[in-house]
Amino acid sequence: MVWSDNVNTAPERWDWIGYGHTDRGLVRSTNQDAFLVDNRRRLWAVADGMGGHPGGDVASRIVMDTLADFSPTLLHSSENPDEDYTGQQSFLLTTMAEQAHAAVRAYADRHPSFYGMGTTLVMAHLMTLPAPRLLVLNVGDSRAYLVRAGHTTQLTRDHTLVDDSVREGRLTPEQAARHPDRHILTRAIGLGPVIQSDLFPVDVCIGDVLLLCSDGLTNMLPDERILEIALSHRDNPPLAAQALVQAALDTGGIDNVTVVACAMTGLPDQANIH
Repeated sequence: MVWSDNVNTAPERWDWIGYGHTDRGLVRSTNQDAFLVDNRRRLWAVADGMGGHPGGDVASRIVMDTLADFSPTLLHSSENPDEDYTGQQSFLLTTMAEQAHAAVRAYADRHPSFYGMGTTLVMAHLMTLPAPRLLVLNVGDSRAYLVRAGHTTQLTRDHTLVDDSVREGRLTPEQAARHPDRHILTRAIGLGPVIQSDLFPVDVCIGDVLLLCSDGLTNMLPDERILEIALSHRDNPPLAAQALVQAALDTGGIDNVTVVACAMTGLPDQANIH
């Protein structure tokens, strides 16, 4: 999936700035979500530890720590526009997800009580050459959205039994929304010997907003409400992330909720990790 706009390009004197916010919600006793914001290397991520499994919070934290350790490689690779820069960065992101998967499995091997722990992952990296482009990777049902020109588009594909059934024509979207097994994952970091991730290139332009979130947001708010809030804070990622999390809490907050919002802004660089 590639979004493009040949008219509006990113001004060089601005950069994309991300900001994350998380809350354990009003029902859960712990927060198994984690996020990473590395604005210097233009890398942002959200992980949602698998509820009901031991060590979901440990798994999500290991993934964020692993990504943070490997993120410097994103700036050390060649940025020669004559080379396959998109291919280089795609390989690096995929490798980082594989390393995170290996780290979670290694921890579980050393700590048998955490056997079966896992987490979702959605992450995005902004490339600047030859033109501003995002690479978005996901495993599981944490999502990435692009807000553009008054519309919101889900960039990622949920890896769940129910969504697989919808894509195969065995369930309608309406049936899927009410299905009792709609939260069962078909892919997760930490489960199985290898992982399979999806990677989406997305061309970006002035005015775009990127949202990464756990299902604690999308299970509580329809896309229309997410769009409304994102548009009202499109030039202020910290307020966008905080407002979206608060809206999920106001609607019931039945799960941990995490949002990372990214946009082109004149705000000072703010990096945060949780």
